[in-house]
Amino acid sequence: MRIPLTSGIVGSFLLILSASGVQSGEVSGPFAKSISASDLVQIKAAVARQRRLSHNVKKIEAVRPDKVSIQTVARTGVDEDTTYDFNAYKRAGTWTIDEGSIQLSVEYRDFRTNGPIFIR
Repeated sequence: MRIPLTSGIVGSFLLILSASGVQSGEVSGPFAKSISASDLVQIKAAVARQRRLSHNVKKIEAVRPDKVSIQTVARTGVDEDTTYDFNAYKRAGTWTIDEGSIQLSVEYRDFRTNGPIFIR
């Protein structure tokens, strides 16, 4: 009796996972449903191969079925973050980063309002 019940639960779980594709919230935008789980893995791998970029992906927005806008963030100092905004394209089934689209911005934090909390 346990085997059919367990296999039914596992089967239902796998069906839900395969139907959902990409995890909720990982991809936004008008074409988010067109980005499959394998596309997401390829996109993250393309980001990881880039030496000039932070690998900490904060946002992926599907602009078209073959184009995503990506934002990554790196803490580059005690009081600053560097944000990288760029595009990735799917060409011949492979996702690649458009190096010409990379835009860099630096955000400084005020230590008085955003610094560490000291407990006395």
